[in-house]
Amino acid sequence: MNRRSIHSYTWIPKWSTKDGAYAAERAAAFGYGQLVVPIRDHDSIEPAAIAALCERAGVRPVATSPLQADNDISSTDPDVHRRGVERHCAALALARDMGADRMGGILYSAFGKASKVPSDANVQVAADGLRIVAERAASYGMLLALEVVNRYESNLINTAEQAVRMVKLIGADNVRIHLDTFHMNIEENDLLGALELAMPHLGYFEIDQNHRGRLTQGSIDFAPMLRRLKAADYQGLIGVEAFSSAVSHPDITAGVASWRNLFDHGDDVARDGQLLLDQHGL
Repeated sequence: MNRRSIHSYTWIPKWSTKDGAYAAERAAAFGYGQLVVPIRDHDSIEPAAIAALCERAGVRPVATSPLQADNDISSTDPDVHRRGVERHCAALALARDMGADRMGGILYSAFGKASKVPSDANVQVAADGLRIVAERAASYGMLLALEVVNRYESNLINTAEQAVRMVKLIGADNVRIHLDTFHMNIEENDLLGALELAMPHLGYFEIDQNHRGRLTQGSIDFAPMLRRLKAADYQGLIGVEAFSSAVSHPDITAGVASWRNLFDHGDDVARDGQLLLDQHGL
């Protein structure tokens, strides 16, 4: 299996079947075998068409499923929590039908800057809800991948240590951790130490620069982490992600604060990632 993954937003403003076909073609042209397909607006997702375009390009979709305040699975409000579980289960069915073998992202809470510290109850209800979602995913032969993000995108899981705790609370064999170097660079004291801690549960490792632009232009040194993955014979997905105001839709720009033009075309990012992964034999 080609384990290299790249986000569709590298090339397109936001997901549509038409634009997704272009992203899939460009991903394949640079040797990526996986393409991230965000399931934001369920009505815009056409599973059969996505499966067909991915098959034509020779890539496999990797689904993500974001949550908002009214369907936050970490909410102690039973109705809000239930809507989060239901939304994830609906997204799983779409992901399955488009040919994905996993669903990831900030699965454990609403996306966005929170207003308070999470309680132990928030952590527990998120784990309880994700246990249900994981069981549904297992019935489809799919994995879940919990993305560790920075404090401005969630208050629940900001470090590898917190992610490991959540995986253990859920207690399902098909739940993995997704590390992203952009978020790690903000939150972790020791990037290699965080990688080591997450390694037994790691299912997705994403290289993403400190400014979220070109991978070869920034302050994060990916080499030590990539060498460690190679030495550990890491078999999970390894991804590339970047954003630029010249490419992203205004909604996406606002969501990830990609205010600057950091690249004009996604091919530049894809090429950077290709070179980095080739250099480290990943």
